Amino acid sequence: MHFKNQHKLLSPVDLKRLIEGSKDQIYPKFMIVFVGSGKQNDVKDGFIPGSMYLDINLIEGGPLWNLVSMEQLEIILNNLGISNETTVIIYGQQLMAAARAAWAFMYAGVDDVRLVNGGIHAWKALGYEVEEHPSIIQVNKGPLNRISPKSTYLATRSDVEKSLNDKDSIVVDVRSWNEYTGKTTGYDYMKEKGRIPNSIWGYAGSDPYHMEDFEEKNGELKNLEEIKGLWEKSGITPQKKVIFYCGTGWRASEAFFIAHLMGWPTISVYDGGWLEWSQSEE
Repeated sequence: MHFKNQHKLLSPVDLKRLIEGSKDQIYPKFMIVFVGSGKQNDVKDGFIPGSMYLDINLIEGGPLWNLVSMEQLEIILNNLGISNETTVIIYGQQLMAAARAAWAFMYAGVDDVRLVNGGIHAWKALGYEVEEHPSIIQVNKGPLNRISPKSTYLATRSDVEKSLNDKDSIVVDVRSWNEYTGKTTGYDYMKEKGRIPNSIWGYAGSDPYHMEDFEEKNGELKNLEEIKGLWEKSGITPQKKVIFYCGTGWRASEAFFIAHLMGWPTISVYDGGWLEWSQSEE
């Protein structure tokens, strides 16, 4: 089965062809971004040649670990040299982190965002060359490239509340089963257990740091048809307006990007997730 946006999931072979200037794929301008957490010097696996480095902590912040303001996101994108027209290819050591950045960039209005399936580990598994350090970012000294956010990709608490009793909408919980059923919060810093009322379990993994229902053991995304089949069992279909949420947004971002690969037309991430919802319950 062919999915509308499956070309936005690149294999390492696809990316290598692109880097080498293969005539099979044409991009007017592309940038490769490694998404890590903390200092780039802490990355031990190396970088795909030509990569920029993005610390995930620059695009989200506590106490709720929501996305930073649009003004801050605009500065980050400009510092990376990314505009709305740039094709951005994202990867890292973990698909979830890369998907989080992918969703943020898409929300900011970048039209063509792609993920490298399996990240740096899949690249190295094929014996491809890596660099010890990422490329140096040339900070934009001129006027900022203004970004045009796609607000439909971001759901607020109010949006969730309106969707819970709307037959054409569905709120999808992509936490572990134990989190969904209230056996655990999944996080040391979360006190309240439970789920958003009327939300549907959309699968995920065993805990907040694993996505076994969506990923193979090597960190590559599972077959899209397999994931689609899981969602269909729960009534999660593209005919509905779908809002994904998890604890703080990472797993929801991965589910969002999977649905995007499938070409689902109306999808968003409730960035506040269970952390925000549980703290604001009356």
